[in-house]
Amino acid sequence: MAFLLAEADWAAATVAGTDYATGWHTHDCAMLLLPRTGAMLFELEGRSSTAMRPGEALLIAPGVGHRTRAADVAHRHIVLYAPAARLRHWLPARRNWHLGLLPAGMLTLLSYRDSLQEGTARASLAERLLLEEAVETGPEPAAAEHGAALALAIASHLSARLPEAHALDDLAARFGVSRRQMTRLFRRHIGTSITDHLGRLRVQEAARRIGAGQGVLAAAHGVGLASPSHLARLFRRHTGQSPSMARSATE
Repeated sequence: MAFLLAEADWAAATVAGTDYATGWHTHDCAMLLLPRTGAMLFELEGRSSTAMRPGEALLIAPGVGHRTRAADVAHRHIVLYAPAARLRHWLPARRNWHLGLLPAGMLTLLSYRDSLQEGTARASLAERLLLEEAVETGPEPAAAEHGAALALAIASHLSARLPEAHALDDLAARFGVSRRQMTRLFRRHIGTSITDHLGRLRVQEAARRIGAGQGVLAAAHGVGLASPSHLARLFRRHTGQSPSMARSATE
């Protein structure tokens, strides 16, 4: 089985579902695979299965037989297709595949893409921007461990989706790791807990909104908090001040 890009200069797809699995197949172009929710497994001819998670990307060159499948109950990934010459930065010399860490620019774009409805013009534009960023940057240099990429991917996800609830168990499921591993790696590479990091982000954004003239209640709701009192507690914890001081600072 073969996927043919043919005369097109690029293509993209978003795939989700617990039963996702492909048979052995090849492409006539390069494929860049980007897990977004949960872990997935890929297998190349002559190699055993390898796991990959959000924060990583897999490049497979044209003509290389492979198959992939979901490794977690919750699963979603984005895949980009382009002529191999355009994605040459992703392949080390004399290699026909590469598993690497996503650069910061792609993490930001992926978080934005995740917030968009499937099939919309904006989603298609975000996918095109993802491809262009991949063409220009290539993968990050290998870190001592991929936990750094995971922590950065989680931080980028939180920053892009502040108004949403972020239960730790749900985050762990989304990124294909255990809650314990996720919190340990985040603290190691970001330097604080996920809860404190999210609280600081919410205070910063709420302060910006209040300074621009928004009411405290609206600012609280805008960053995913149910009440002004919750916002006030976060302000005191992270700044030692009340939310009203954010407005005073701009007057």
